[in-house]
Amino acid sequence: MQIKSLALQNFRNFTLLSFNFTKTNLIFGANGIGKTSIIEAIYLLASAESFRAGRVEEMIRLEADLGRVQGLIEVDAQEDLKLEAMLTRGMVAGKKTQYRLFAVNDIRRRKKDFLAFFKAVVFRPEDLRLVEGSPARRRGFLDNALSMVNHDYSSALTRYEQTLKRRNRLLQKVNEGQEGREVLNFWNLNLLRNGEILQRQRASFIDFIREVVFPFELNIEYEPSIISEKRMAEYLEKEILLGHSLIGPHKDDFTLKFSEEKKGINDLSLLAYGSRGQQRLGVLWLKVAELQFLTDKIGYQPVLLLDDVLSELDSHSKEMVLSLLASYQTILSTADADVLADLKEKVKDLNLIIL
Repeated sequence: MQIKSLALQNFRNFTLLSFNFTKTNLIFGANGIGKTSIIEAIYLLASAESFRAGRVEEMIRLEADLGRVQGLIEVDAQEDLKLEAMLTRGMVAGKKTQYRLFAVNDIRRRKKDFLAFFKAVVFRPEDLRLVEGSPARRRGFLDNALSMVNHDYSSALTRYEQTLKRRNRLLQKVNEGQEGREVLNFWNLNLLRNGEILQRQRASFIDFIREVVFPFELNIEYEPSIISEKRMAEYLEKEILLGHSLIGPHKDDFTLKFSEEKKGINDLSLLAYGSRGQQRLGVLWLKVAELQFLTDKIGYQPVLLLDDVLSELDSHSKEMVLSLLASYQTILSTADADVLADLKEKVKDLNLIIL
């Protein structure tokens, strides 16, 4: 499955623009010209989400009421699908509407049904901070991969986050004497039920990552903040005192570790002891694992989106990324003339898109 073409209407800074894609594609242009917007639009068709917009309206051109992203997806030699995501400000022609509307071959589809047709993995410069960044960034990595292939996980994550906000407000009210602690019972049960789903699926994904073969010897250790009826009871008094929930998937994390047999190094923290280059190899391992995980779950290879990341990598990591091009349809972006020259030399039949 590959994306053959993309059409944008009132998306970000683009009024009307279209592109055709082949196996390996490079979007080249100056910083700020819109390369990341094209990558974002493709990812929107794959995930129904933006990797950078806090609100849907941010993706719509300022002068417009709605935006459209259309992609022609080649399912096989005999069949193409037209995917469309329409973005609104909540009003169209004076009538209230959803902020995101989805269609397949011009037939309206629910979000969960729309997501069944196309998948992509994006690798951005921000991802290079997965090792040294906050636990929230690492939880986001787990959530994004799992939500793309597991609707039950995505639904449980939404319910968990909504329940967590409600429960935290109630903990504050109990602390202030405005409510009795029995008001927490329903929300405790919901938090527990959905939290257990999230942690079970996260643990399964971590187990999958451990099995991914990689030239650099890495390991991953899941560090769940276990949610259970017993632990919730143990932490309740402190949670009431502080006014927020102290345990559960929203506190989960994972640690990357590396080994070097020749030096007698085993399972050292990549954050504490790894070099900058080794840390970037750790992030690359996670992205390779995400690609393989999605392929395993959906039965075909997702599109690989590399957003201006090659210039951020050392030569060894860059070669490892380029080795993926033979296996996946890839859409890269760069403002670096050296990267452009390198790809022209190394990639046969490179489809160059200049903005």
